[in-house]
Amino acid sequence: MKRLLLVTMLMLTMLLAACGGASDGDNTGDATDMAAEGGDTCMGIAVEPDATVVFSGWGDETEQQVYRDSITRFNEACPSVTIDYQPVPADFQTQIKAAFAGGDAPDVIYVDDSLMTALGRTGQLLALDDFMASADITREEFVPALLDIFTVDGKTYALPKDWGTLGLVYLPEAFAEAGIDEPTADWTWEDLRTAAQALAENTEYGGFCQGADWARFAPWAFSYGATFTNDDWTSATLDNEGIETAAQIVADMKQEGSLVTAADVGAGWCGEAIGKKLVATTLEGGWMVNFMRNDFADVEWKAVPVPSGPEGKADIIFTNGIGVNAQSDNPNAAAAFALFVTGRDNQAAIAETGFAYPARSDQLDLIKDENDKAISEGGTYELTRVANWGPNTGRVNDAVGKALERIYLGEQTVSEAFTQAQGEAQQALDDAQ
Repeated sequence: MKRLLLVTMLMLTMLLAACGGASDGDNTGDATDMAAEGGDTCMGIAVEPDATVVFSGWGDETEQQVYRDSITRFNEACPSVTIDYQPVPADFQTQIKAAFAGGDAPDVIYVDDSLMTALGRTGQLLALDDFMASADITREEFVPALLDIFTVDGKTYALPKDWGTLGLVYLPEAFAEAGIDEPTADWTWEDLRTAAQALAENTEYGGFCQGADWARFAPWAFSYGATFTNDDWTSATLDNEGIETAAQIVADMKQEGSLVTAADVGAGWCGEAIGKKLVATTLEGGWMVNFMRNDFADVEWKAVPVPSGPEGKADIIFTNGIGVNAQSDNPNAAAAFALFVTGRDNQAAIAETGFAYPARSDQLDLIKDENDKAISEGGTYELTRVANWGPNTGRVNDAVGKALERIYLGEQTVSEAFTQAQGEAQQALDDAQ
């Protein structure tokens, strides 16, 4: 209970409600009051008769199976609605934006910050508040900060399907081979670097795996007292001392060979590099539980919370939502499915798989796996932040990732790279005003 209260208090104070306005094209109308003659009631909503709902999201086979199982549960609860699942594993945002522009978009989709900006703020997503009322679902039951990204003018245009954060994932056998102690929850980033050097020098494993990725860099930066923007998303803060100090350590590790990317060792991503025993340590999230169970069940791995910096421990929280196409031919059925997938019972079932954490504050105790618990602790830290910097979050994050890429390639110094990133991120924030 103490941990639950801590998480809830943290989330309440993390972010201000998202600002901005939806276009006058919001056409939710009285969808929940529309007569669905001959239809059934699902999630308290009268759904259209013989409705078929096309549902699309991204994700690998592990994630796709999570949602195939969710569809099975939905079919048991609402048998009159057919779900046509059409996953788009790659380039999802580009393809979905094109589908909306062409008038043939799916009925229900994953929504991230990019799609919320492109669709939610332009009237192309359906406001879900009336449907939520019919289903007796309130905003207050969700971890508060997770809703901010999907809210415009007090209306809810998507519901968080889950959330995740990062932990330090490692292979015990690599540490045994190197003759060094395994990581603990008290490790600092300097401890990680020292271990990565020993691992790289004394074993065949890559010491530490991290790409030129804004998300994996975030815990470093935040624990050095830095942020990507100020709290009201009006000023970029990528040229501060904390950012540059953290980035310099990462750059030095890359140059000395204690840090490798997934591509350096022939893997698609650092989690896969752990599964294939190509690297000894990396930063990954709770999705590792299901991934390792399904793809590398014979590999022993462990996780501890992320290391700390001079200002304390910090982590990054990711969330994506489920939204409904405002032009759906079956808006009631589509909304019922969106509410079911993000609903209490389905989120509890997903939590049991270890794929991600439920978005309701009172369900965080459902996390049972010990590695998952260690990773999820990152959500409790005072310096932890949700990955949301306003309508142009994606552009801000891209500025960070591209700066790291230039550093990794040796094209710019840390100072040069983040001076350029500061200008790019500030332009993104200015454009959002």
